Amino acid sequence: MIGIIDHKKIDMSPEDWDRYRKIVKSYTTVDIKGEDLFVDLFETNNDGIIITIKPPSNRRTSFEIFFFIIAIYQHQHMNLIHEQVDDLCAQIKEKIKEINNNKS
Repeated sequence: MIGIIDHKKIDMSPEDWDRYRKIVKSYTTVDIKGEDLFVDLFETNNDGIIITIKPPSNRRTSFEIFFFIIAIYQHQHMNLIHEQVDDLCAQIKEKIKEINNNKS
């Protein structure tokens, strides 16, 4: 699913989205909006994939939030790697079938 964090599209599972909402709620007070702690921590591409994680320099945040963004980044990139491996395996299987059919 695509969610919006810090005005950016971000691809995440429904479970991760729920976790994000819980984190935001836990940091929201009368003076602070939990969403504000996610500002300027990452950049995404048009598909909602995190392409850059930026350590907080001008704004205050928590390790929980920073590690959450790192975990989303890792999940996204591991999923992309799995897709590439699955595609490569399918291509290899197809090529083996083609070679076996030409031997017959």
